[in-house]
Amino acid sequence: MVFTEYLFDPEKIKAQVDSRTKSLRENKGFSDLLGFGLKVINDRLAKDRRRYIDYGPYWPALKDILNANGYNFGDQSDPIVKATYHGDSDVETLVMADEFRTEYLATTIVYTNRFMLDGKTGEFWVLFDSDMEDPAAK
Repeated sequence: MVFTEYLFDPEKIKAQVDSRTKSLRENKGFSDLLGFGLKVINDRLAKDRRRYIDYGPYWPALKDILNANGYNFGDQSDPIVKATYHGDSDVETLVMADEFRTEYLATTIVYTNRFMLDGKTGEFWVLFDSDMEDPAAK
């Protein structure tokens, strides 16, 4: 399966990482963009776990990064989607997921979990993470 949509230019992402790290250093006095960003995402999800959908196809890779850094969001994954939707580093994946979220919130109704990942075939992928949908898992 070839995914063609929601991909970012790697050079633009590297520039975003540099820019956001510099901004964090200037505004907060530290430069741990990954740690800061993961805490922000954890805090967002603590308010509404179903907002994991905001990260679309970047969610499986982002979830792995969250889990690897001490947050526990369960182990359900989608290795096929994750193989395409990630950066060269954890911090790049974080920035990609955030960029996707920004576009998603500007153009899509919240909780819309269908994403066309292949623009040539028009094939849709449905994001459903039972770890995040289960109301008992808080």
